[in-house]
Amino acid sequence: MRSLLLLYIILYLVAVIQAANTTTTTSESFKFEAPTFTTRIIWSIISNCVLTLFACIYSAIHPNIPSPKDSSFLILRRRLGIMIMALIAPELIVTWAIRQWFSARHVTRHTRRAIYYTWTQTHSFFVLMGGFMLYVDKKPYYTLHPDDVLELIRAECIDVPTITAKQIHDKSKGNAISKGLIILQVTWFVMQFITRVIYHLEITQLEVGTLAFAVLSFLTYAVWWNKPLNVQCPHPVYWKSTESKPENHVDVHEGDQFTGWMILAIESLNSIAEL
Repeated sequence: MRSLLLLYIILYLVAVIQAANTTTTTSESFKFEAPTFTTRIIWSIISNCVLTLFACIYSAIHPNIPSPKDSSFLILRRRLGIMIMALIAPELIVTWAIRQWFSARHVTRHTRRAIYYTWTQTHSFFVLMGGFMLYVDKKPYYTLHPDDVLELIRAECIDVPTITAKQIHDKSKGNAISKGLIILQVTWFVMQFITRVIYHLEITQLEVGTLAFAVLSFLTYAVWWNKPLNVQCPHPVYWKSTESKPENHVDVHEGDQFTGWMILAIESLNSIAEL
């Protein structure tokens, strides 16, 4: 699908450039009729930019899995906080995605050497986003981190999670088709922008700002392609050891995702201030 999309973009740009060259070489006596996309109204500009911004801010964000203890209001507040952060500083979303992608690669290499079944990049994203919940006495106890999973498996406190990549994607609210449609929307906007540049047509400040969001959205989608989207329930992992307690193996202090976002924002602003 990505190959077809790339081929379509190349063919479109070639046609636009050829049309632009034909326009410049045509004699002055010939009156060139501008393409239909050169005539626009304010509503078409705003609606196109808003749809693209929505795809960049809402649909491109892959939030972590909420805790079963979180209320609906807390989940909504956290999602709104991430959206506001993405609108104010979209580069933080890309930073978060890239850092998680590198972490997922590290977890994949480390985990494949430690356990005996196929562990994919999707598994690594799933555990990093809080996909494994430790249950003690049939009650949710703690969200496991990658190191916690390996330590508890070695200590024979839990069984090796047998969830497959296909089952993880089944939990996801997005698939290749839905993600592809969002990418098509963003790609169409970028192609229109490039076309107007080639034809030396006017471009609004709103479109320039939206283009920046679109470029960052492409990067986000590229590194989060294997990360499940909007998973609401983690996979249960049950405590089976009778000789030890969970607090002897894991740190039960659980952080808040929105607080983590604020820490990341403050660190980024401090780094910029030091430059």
